[in-house]
Amino acid sequence: MRYMRLLTVLFLSLIFSKGYGQLKNAERAYDGMRYAEAIGYYQESMKRDSLSATAIAKLADSYDKTQQYQKALYWYHKLLISQVNDTASRYRYGQLLAMDGQYKAAATQFKWVNNVRPDSQLESTIGLYEGGLNALLADSVNWQTALLNINSGYADFSPVTYGAGLVFVSDRPRNKVFRETNAWTGGDFLTLYRVVDTARVKDAALRSKELEQVLSYASKDLRNVDSRTESSWDSKKVSVNPQATFVAVPNQLSREMITPFNTKLNKRYHEGPVTFSRNWDSIIVTYNEPSKGKGDVSRLRLQTYVMRYGDWILQPAFPHNNKDYNVGQPALHPNGDVLFFTSDMPGGAGGKDIYYCRKSGNSWGLPINAGPLVNTSGNEMFPYIDPSGRLYFSSDKWPGLGGLDIFSVTLDTAYKPLSAPRNEGAPFNSPKNDFGVLIEANGSKGYFSSDRRGNDDIYIFWRIYPSLGRE
Repeated sequence: MRYMRLLTVLFLSLIFSKGYGQLKNAERAYDGMRYAEAIGYYQESMKRDSLSATAIAKLADSYDKTQQYQKALYWYHKLLISQVNDTASRYRYGQLLAMDGQYKAAATQFKWVNNVRPDSQLESTIGLYEGGLNALLADSVNWQTALLNINSGYADFSPVTYGAGLVFVSDRPRNKVFRETNAWTGGDFLTLYRVVDTARVKDAALRSKELEQVLSYASKDLRNVDSRTESSWDSKKVSVNPQATFVAVPNQLSREMITPFNTKLNKRYHEGPVTFSRNWDSIIVTYNEPSKGKGDVSRLRLQTYVMRYGDWILQPAFPHNNKDYNVGQPALHPNGDVLFFTSDMPGGAGGKDIYYCRKSGNSWGLPINAGPLVNTSGNEMFPYIDPSGRLYFSSDKWPGLGGLDIFSVTLDTAYKPLSAPRNEGAPFNSPKNDFGVLIEANGSKGYFSSDRRGNDDIYIFWRIYPSLGRE
């Protein structure tokens, strides 16, 4: 009997040791921003013991950062049952409730946060959610939107005009013998793709279950969990690399029609979004490459190339890149003399802000914060200047339908906003993340990006009726 007790103690010790080891692995993965990997370790740890509030918070954040919002919502709820005084977690929980369409519940969470930390934008959002969203839905009858056949089962977003076609960003698998994965999500790295002619870009309403299966995520992607067809990333697994089993199906652009933009611009890690000069003879690319040295965090940076004799020629680095903060998502003004971008550099309003630089000789002047009529304590991202000079951007803090909403504002001659931004409303905005705008010259047609189907996709929009009740 004594030996049985000893064996039981040893067995339980082994289980505890293994569970503790999985938790330590989860902590290391989370701290290294390998969120897809961290989720797996947290799941293994849970099989042996319950998670602490700290671990639950990190698991919730890991699901959030890998765009698994339903699971993030579940774990934030679990966290707040036991930890009610964390305003940051409660605020994010409210945002996730709004992204799930639970606006009244989101308002309750935001009220709690606002009582602790008063915020004018948050008060406006509470009023919007309690009073109804009619103001942001009324204009939807004037527009038609459609999912495009350039989308895949991967992230596709931020289209820009290039000649008669488009260049966009995607994490669909690159054609490499040895596949490298992005530790943040477990998927591939972002790269640039091109559609030569927008005449080939069509409504993907005929998207079939067969197409969803062919365009599924690689089987190593932890997000690929079922065979539902209502989203572009919850699809059936077909192979380690879906491109290896490519099957032509109706209404899908072939791989010959969607090609890598230019392999000379490709780096080992992320590239994109980008912006072009008016004549497409220069390009500014967002890159993300891990910094050298133990414990360093990789940052976004900007790099310019110019077209010379049919080739892209590297130019001096953007003078305001910095190893201590991110600089990315460039947007050139149509006049070519002003560059807007996103950064979390010190001195901003909080989170990520929109900045701009004026051309100074052959370089760019000092960054100028776009100011409180654009930037908030939240995140303002994905700037774009339409042909008329109007600034579009996405924000998760100005009152909206949930997640990132698309806003716009008129700029004066000094590129300062003339008023608070206008929420573009439905159908451009949804409870999920909406961003990456591109507008044609007359303003009645264009493109935007959204993860409303579960993963980032590109949509087309066009006006069907004259605008009612909008300036």
